[in-house]
Amino acid sequence: VLCSPMAEVNTNIGALVGASLTRIRRATSFGGGDSPQVVMEPSLTSPASAPARRVSMREAQQVKELPNLMDRIQKMGLTDEYLTFRERYLGWRQGKTQGANGEVNDHLRRRGWGFWYPNLSTWQWRRTMSYWISVTFFEGSLFFTISSFLGCYPEYLGNLHKIVTTWGYLAGHINFMVCTYLMCVATINLSNADLGNMQKAKQSSVKDCSSSDDDEESSGGSEDSDEGERWHWWPFRARMAIDKLEALGAGPWPYFAAAIYLVGVLVMGFAFVADFTPRSILSEEAAEIIGNGSFWFGSLFFTLGGLFECIENHVFSSCHINQAWVGACFNTIGGLGFLAGSTLAYFPGIVFEATLTYAIGSVVFTLGSGVMIVMWKDEQYGLTFLAVLNELGGPSGRPMVVKEDDGPVEEEKTLSLPSAIFIMVYVLTGVLSVYDFMITLSDLPTSKTTGRVLEQSFNALLPCIFAHFMLALTSGVYRTPKVAPFSHLYIGCRYLAVFMCINNAARLMHALMWAYCESQDQCRTCDIYRNGTAVGDPVHLDY
Repeated sequence: VLCSPMAEVNTNIGALVGASLTRIRRATSFGGGDSPQVVMEPSLTSPASAPARRVSMREAQQVKELPNLMDRIQKMGLTDEYLTFRERYLGWRQGKTQGANGEVNDHLRRRGWGFWYPNLSTWQWRRTMSYWISVTFFEGSLFFTISSFLGCYPEYLGNLHKIVTTWGYLAGHINFMVCTYLMCVATINLSNADLGNMQKAKQSSVKDCSSSDDDEESSGGSEDSDEGERWHWWPFRARMAIDKLEALGAGPWPYFAAAIYLVGVLVMGFAFVADFTPRSILSEEAAEIIGNGSFWFGSLFFTLGGLFECIENHVFSSCHINQAWVGACFNTIGGLGFLAGSTLAYFPGIVFEATLTYAIGSVVFTLGSGVMIVMWKDEQYGLTFLAVLNELGGPSGRPMVVKEDDGPVEEEKTLSLPSAIFIMVYVLTGVLSVYDFMITLSDLPTSKTTGRVLEQSFNALLPCIFAHFMLALTSGVYRTPKVAPFSHLYIGCRYLAVFMCINNAARLMHALMWAYCESQDQCRTCDIYRNGTAVGDPVHLDY
């Protein structure tokens, strides 16, 4: 299994670990005698029933001679991934799949964990993909929430108005773009063992006939994998995505939701283009028309995306309330808040009401993305847009696991709720750090000490860098370390992130109070104590 080069072993072990576990299970099915016995080998797509097969003595001896590969796995740093995958795979093979009944394509939805994660590499990339979808969605929602609430009081922001509103919206927009793009990629590349084998056979026959098709396909930005599938990066392969989803019994709604979200984000981008275009090229009136129009249509697409998620999770046809059901409702309400705020922006004299409505929609989106992080914690990697991945065998939809070879099969308890909360703390720390960075960097055009401003800006950005390092670490750490000093370091980093979050919040509040003081001309002197750095003599501020 592990004789391939290091560059390929991560996917090769994923492709073969399922077969290896099957052979190990087969070996443990023999008794003390040498006579061959009948062994039931469950099919990958149907663990409940499978045809009987008689194992020969030769094959039994070959299984007994299989080497112990754990040393090789440990040297490659894949121990945690392998053990985690093995627990769930054996739990699925030995357990009985459960789940909600009465849904469309219910027999496909309840095939369980091994049906959707036939190998280690598939489980790894879906776990990582869903993690960054939920994290970037939460981060973008926080940016929109903070900027929207601050935008309700433009007269108090002074020269920081554009920095904490427009630039904050832009940072949130970038996160939304990454999130929706990954959603599309996840749906387009959705597969399982059955579909992967069919595609592998189809591609092999195509290669025998002609190699020109491969050249055309490679120009679209895809790559070959060891499972014979081709990885697609272009998000608008609608026909391919819909055909795959229909073949898997998932229906077209997951791709509809992901694609409409991405279109909405792209349409909103025109508002930023108009806002940053010089007024010598684009007038203020034209920029306002383009901005309002792009945000209105973008909000409409966001609302449609939420509705598609509701259809995917049977919100309108079922009272089976779970995390995906709640998250889809939040996303739909958040889209309606965006749409209402964008509509009110067309009426003069109610700027506060329009911005406040937009802020409320952002808060609801933050709640919806928070639910997605909790779903990722519970291994519901389909999140709110891909419901077929959220029924993994257990009564609550989580996978069934076997902690020991002869142990009982039970539903995985997954991460603790504090783990999900600390993920949100990391994101909040990064968001506040970005605001601090932008405010500090805004002094660059007027400062006489460019190097000093750049130094302070970098220092302001360090908590964001630390927070995202912790987010990346969390995506790959399957269990909190229990061995000292790694457990103490890991937990210490959590508390350090909390202190950084409080510090960045205080710095942001200080900068906003300074801006308010300056806009109201309530400073006793002209020298301002800003962002912890004195300019001139120390002064006392009246707020």
